[in-house]
Amino acid sequence: MVPDIINAYAVAKATGMGMGRRINTIMQTCFFAISGVLTREEAIEKIKNAVEKTYGRKGRKIVQRNFDAINASLAALHEVTLPDAADSDIEFQPPVPAEAPDFVRTITATLIAGKGDELPVSAIPADGSWPLGTAAWEKRSIALELPKWDAELCIECGKCPFVCPHSAIRSKVFTEDELGVH
Repeated sequence: MVPDIINAYAVAKATGMGMGRRINTIMQTCFFAISGVLTREEAIEKIKNAVEKTYGRKGRKIVQRNFDAINASLAALHEVTLPDAADSDIEFQPPVPAEAPDFVRTITATLIAGKGDELPVSAIPADGSWPLGTAAWEKRSIALELPKWDAELCIECGKCPFVCPHSAIRSKVFTEDELGVH
């Protein structure tokens, strides 16, 4: 079997759909293009009609971005021939480094590896607390982009650290007395 592949994130970014957030139209287009459920032409027509119906009231720009993404999806979709056997010398890295604290190596690493069901209940702290600082060892490399704080745009509302899913933006809160500012 020769699989078809696409870099949906690159297509989303190139067509203004947003980096990593809006790939549903792209993936839907690819599914129908390779599945044979409908002919390509019929599937594309139906997807574009659905885009018009769903996003038409949000403006022509949004509809056009989706249409561009649909067209770019077909152009970016391509076959890849796989070898009969794997020939890579790449080795998987452990979920956490060896120098991580014992709790992180035994509990957190097991959870990160997707093997949490293998942990006995007795391995989890009885009071439900988790040691501080364990998130510092969780480097899963799952983000496509990391947020960046922009001092010129900041109004010091505190929303950035509150909503940042990777805790890449942190805040420190001090009173004026603690800072020595009066």
